[in-house]
Amino acid sequence: MPNPYISVIIPVYNRTQYVGDAINSVLSQTLDKDKYEIIVITNVDLPEKERVRIIKSNERWQGPMVAQCIEEARGEVISLLDDDDLFLPDKLEVVYKVFRENEKLGLLKNPIKYRNEYGKEWLGIVPKEALVSTPNDLNIDKISEFIFKYGVGVNSSSMSFRKIYINDYLSYLREIKLAVDNFIGFVFLFTNQVMIWNQPLSIYRVKSNSASHKLASLDQYIEHAIFFLKINYEDDIVTYNAIKNSNFAELFEKRINYKKIAMKFWSKNPGEVKLTWREILNAAPLHNPRIPKWKVLAYYLASYLPYFLKKKLVFERLYKRELKKYTIHD
Repeated sequence: MPNPYISVIIPVYNRTQYVGDAINSVLSQTLDKDKYEIIVITNVDLPEKERVRIIKSNERWQGPMVAQCIEEARGEVISLLDDDDLFLPDKLEVVYKVFRENEKLGLLKNPIKYRNEYGKEWLGIVPKEALVSTPNDLNIDKISEFIFKYGVGVNSSSMSFRKIYINDYLSYLREIKLAVDNFIGFVFLFTNQVMIWNQPLSIYRVKSNSASHKLASLDQYIEHAIFFLKINYEDDIVTYNAIKNSNFAELFEKRINYKKIAMKFWSKNPGEVKLTWREILNAAPLHNPRIPKWKVLAYYLASYLPYFLKKKLVFERLYKRELKKYTIHD
């Protein structure tokens, strides 16, 4: 079977605090150095480093940055790495082996290890054995399992994919602002063979300083949540348009409608978000497409509660839970 060359892509916009560690985690891989390359695309000046190709770009959004690197990459397989995450030492060795042994594999999604700034580590959900899905064997239960339980559309740093299968979607990827992980995960889940690996291969850093802006106050947290809800909604529409799969379209339309309800719920002026009754009754999160219609309707009606009640009963609790996540150190 052919030996796949790997291109590791690291997009960097403005922040540089952790990118050195990210790059070093790739340079220190157990895989032979002649089997992979490192591409960093950034708008900032970074010190030159042997074996690291730096592409300068003033692009603000991640989708166009990643799309440009994919076009210029030498590799048959692409591994993404966020500038503040890390690869475990054997990540690329496993990626190389899995893609060499599975010629039809489109996407390899690995479990992640979480690490906060106090050194506390914990694992996400790890299957006992590798799991495989193809578009032909997808059903609602499997979609829910792969998306909700194993996070197929979450965390770019845990995704490696065959370049040839993404080339036809690059024009859509350029329209994605932030949800590159959603886009790539869903494109491959509904069009190609996807494998969930059975061991963690990357580290997701949970950092209080990166969250300090959005957690500075409850109002700042709400403002941040609304901003990203809107961008994620727009990215979802791009993803919906990209994938020509009737089963996917029906489920994803429900997801988009549910996002609109969420934006309405979080807004100070819910009347600004317009929904038809068809959209309300045809809304569901992608990980739970069987959610009862009465729950969706209750969510919609709750959006009309006085803002101070939503803030006190819901937003404040979510804010405190988010704060706690960044301060656990024992």
